Amino acid sequence: MKKMIKKIWSVVPRLHLGLYFLFMVMVAAGSSTAFLFENYSRVDMGLLKTEWQHVLSSQAKGGSYFPTTDVIVSIFRPLKVTKHINYVIVDGKTEKREMYTSGTWLSDLYFLFLVIWLMPLYLYYFSKKKRSLARVERRIVNLPVFIFLLSWVLAIQHYFASAAAYAAQFGAAPRSVKVVFAVSSLLLGTFVSYLNLELTGLYIRRYLARPFFMAHDPYGIKRGFAINLTLRYALMIFSLAMVPLLLTVYVPVYANLDIFVKMATDGGKDPLWALSIENLRVLLPLLIVTGLVGAMLVFQVVSILLYRYNVQAPVSALVRRMKAVAAGDFNCKTSVLYADEFGQLKGHFNLMLDGLVERDKIKDTFGRYVSLEIAEKIMKSGRVNLAGEEIQATVLFSDIRGFTPMSEGLPPVDLIRFLNEYFAYITKPIADNKGVINKFIGDAVMAIFSPVFGVEDHQAAGLRAALGMREALQAFNAQKRHPEVLFGVGLHSGGLVAGNVGTEARLEYTVLGDTVNVASRIESQTKDAATQILVSEALVNGVDENRFPGFAFIECAPVLMKGKSRPMTLYKVEPV
Repeated sequence: MKKMIKKIWSVVPRLHLGLYFLFMVMVAAGSSTAFLFENYSRVDMGLLKTEWQHVLSSQAKGGSYFPTTDVIVSIFRPLKVTKHINYVIVDGKTEKREMYTSGTWLSDLYFLFLVIWLMPLYLYYFSKKKRSLARVERRIVNLPVFIFLLSWVLAIQHYFASAAAYAAQFGAAPRSVKVVFAVSSLLLGTFVSYLNLELTGLYIRRYLARPFFMAHDPYGIKRGFAINLTLRYALMIFSLAMVPLLLTVYVPVYANLDIFVKMATDGGKDPLWALSIENLRVLLPLLIVTGLVGAMLVFQVVSILLYRYNVQAPVSALVRRMKAVAAGDFNCKTSVLYADEFGQLKGHFNLMLDGLVERDKIKDTFGRYVSLEIAEKIMKSGRVNLAGEEIQATVLFSDIRGFTPMSEGLPPVDLIRFLNEYFAYITKPIADNKGVINKFIGDAVMAIFSPVFGVEDHQAAGLRAALGMREALQAFNAQKRHPEVLFGVGLHSGGLVAGNVGTEARLEYTVLGDTVNVASRIESQTKDAATQILVSEALVNGVDENRFPGFAFIECAPVLMKGKSRPMTLYKVEPV
């Protein structure tokens, strides 16, 4: 039993019964306001006054006059929903009278509408099948707008239901009664939509949206319809300010309607000013209140327009700038003219933008020194383990032959210019094949090709880069701006360790291991082998020779490398 109760109790919060209860309370609050206005407007004040005088006169004479049911219905004109029998005592006798419940019919179908709207969420919670998270997200995001529209559907239904009930009971509704129903429906829609937008919206954000989105994409931008700030403010002003002001004029006008009717009908017989003086006690306060209400309404309309200009426009402009930043446009700073919340928001937006620009510059500058690929991985702390990780890679070493005597004959400025032009040519094939230039060592270049940096077929990529470097060197020498340059390129594939080396104050991302040492020594053997490109047997075994037509892999005599116990087989890569 306890387990069953516990299970039921765990299910109840996911049903979100609080949402239905809040909606019902908001509808009841709006209906009460509309009900009071509607019933007050339908009262026949003249007949009520006459019947009340009859009751007082009867009591003064010792009688017990009480209006009949038909008279009561004629006074209050209640809309018949249900009929019940009531027994009253008149002159010591019990009489049976038919009484009608006053009110208007409001359908409870909104519960069904809400259940249908939230069905994807319920299926997500209680169904074992995987459901579309995007659909659930849309239903939650659009739920406030759905309830807002549902409130106005109820208001429209209220108008037609009230008019139909009136026509069924009293005959065709006159224009004045239809206006009363229209205004009461407007009050209902306004109050219910605003109250649900604010109060029910709090429940939705806290108990529906927060649990779901914290588990699924809590920081992403949510797509859907939304009630903008200006409309929310306008609803608040209309519901809490304009309607009460208008009622302060409506109530005394309706209570003294006979005066205005007389003014309209007898205006041709009696001077209007005489009638006004006669009823000055009623008309003068009403005119003053009407003037004040009119002025306040003008100010409130202006306040809505100013709110749109001072609040909605800056927020919308800032949202557009944020979208531009998300798209990569960093040239969209906003002006800061005040120190209020909007000024603080704009100012910190500009600071954030400066930080993004600086970060982009750092990324670009960093990429000039350690390659853009390593810069991105270090800044994002992505796949590269900065503490050191074992990776499979192809290491390429390139060195200029006879560089020392060449450098002795060049001034320092010319030497730097020469190296920069040389590196601009031979490093392009490395970048084109997704190689990472790890460092420049004087005239030497060390590059890495690895799946870690997005090169799955790293042996073939390294070899293509070496062949491209040979063509680039020919183009460099064809300029004849410098003495002819010869170089050697060595490649070797295997395992190595990649990570940061140095101290806390100064770190360098590099690769270490026997593969690096062997690749450097293979490059040194290009002089003895009288070739420009020399590769290891490990690299040759990892490439498909058919993918390199026009080139031959010529096996060299075994070479005993320094630090190795067995000779290594190397291969020249020469054009056929």
